[in-house]
Amino acid sequence: MGPTPEDRELTDTLAGLSHLIEGVKATESRRLGLTPQQAELLCVIEPGARTHGELASLLHCDKTNITGLVGRLERRGLVRRQAAPRDRRVTHVVLTDEGAALMTRFRDAVTTTVAEPFATWPAADRATLTRLARTATELLTDTPSAT
Repeated sequence: MGPTPEDRELTDTLAGLSHLIEGVKATESRRLGLTPQQAELLCVIEPGARTHGELASLLHCDKTNITGLVGRLERRGLVRRQAAPRDRRVTHVVLTDEGAALMTRFRDAVTTTVAEPFATWPAADRATLTRLARTATELLTDTPSAT
């Protein structure tokens, strides 16, 4: 048995929402002088040092793409590479202060643009949407084809 019309509607709706948010992120990244890929890379580095392999996995791309992205961001002074404390053969990518500030500006701009249309919604509805979106993200993260 194939997908139901409801399955298609759910998928199309989520894909449409994803497309709209990616458009906001692309617009805001370009406004800050970044490509969408560079902005996304800054955001996934933010929680802490990451290896090239971890970044490739998080961004669903090849390590060779990460090498180029990191190189361009490093030349701009937004990230730096550092040897791992326990294994100097491993290189971590970390944000510089300038990179962290730019990443924060990007996140704030995206958050403002995305959240603004929901400002008139009751808090309970916003909380429900957030909970459902978080649950959907967790479900898709655990799906083998999503990685």
